[in-house]
Amino acid sequence: MKLFNRTIVRIFALSAALFFAFGLVSVRHANAAEMVDGKLHLRFAIAPLRPTPAQTIKDFEPIFKYLADQLNATYEIVSPESWAAISVAMTNGHVDVAWLGPWGYVLSHNKSGTEVIATAKYRGKPFYKAIIVGRPDLNIKKWPDDAKGLKLSLSDQGNTSGWLIPSAYFKSVGIDPTSFFQYREGATFGQNESQIQHGLIDLASDMDRGRNGMIEAGEIDPKKSKIYWESSSLPNDAISVPKSFDPVIKKRIVEILTSLSEEKAQSMMGSGYNGFVKAQDSDYKIIEDAGRAVGKL
Repeated sequence: MKLFNRTIVRIFALSAALFFAFGLVSVRHANAAEMVDGKLHLRFAIAPLRPTPAQTIKDFEPIFKYLADQLNATYEIVSPESWAAISVAMTNGHVDVAWLGPWGYVLSHNKSGTEVIATAKYRGKPFYKAIIVGRPDLNIKKWPDDAKGLKLSLSDQGNTSGWLIPSAYFKSVGIDPTSFFQYREGATFGQNESQIQHGLIDLASDMDRGRNGMIEAGEIDPKKSKIYWESSSLPNDAISVPKSFDPVIKKRIVEILTSLSEEKAQSMMGSGYNGFVKAQDSDYKIIEDAGRAVGKL
């Protein structure tokens, strides 16, 4: 319970940070398009796809700038350290267009009607997998039985592949990870991978596309970790807008994003990400089902 409370406090602290980062220089009704000096002004937020917020913004701001330019809009952009914080910020009306993790989208949709309008593609596919990685020298012949008692780190409770999907998997095989492992949660993927690399923990959650990106960027050595478990295919991250978002702007955003060629999209996003496909809420049913399985919906 103490761990859960600390997680919730951290999530709302990060949500508050998002609120103040955007400044809210003018009072407006939540989700209403803001005009600044006669131009549309959009508040963008992107989930922590890279090890640090600064790196995430560096790698992905070009796609948001392109979108704003196509809409003849000004913009501001933030990336929190927590996957949950961005969902809370969207739910509370502090974000106009968000790149949400699948679980963050489902939570926000369930709470306030947030609408998914597109799904990101990674290496040409709109899906990915959750993984659990660990030190390569672990004596694990039968998973997960032989992992009992090892140090396991999951991500924050707003993270799809870092917390939700592994938690639903463990529940499905009759394991309570908080007692089966030496358990901790709340770390970012970058922190998880780094701790594995340095031998500080035994096992940790990640996602295949994030791990690939860190390997390609030279941030982790693939020889120092091993994948012990992977999930079935999951829908990729959700480009989302508030329930009452301007329908004309929403339609135009979908047209702009889904009309990009893979080559052009790749040039404006982090390694491996190369476009978008149209999306609807039913595409994320597998995530919703996992949320219900762990008692969070």
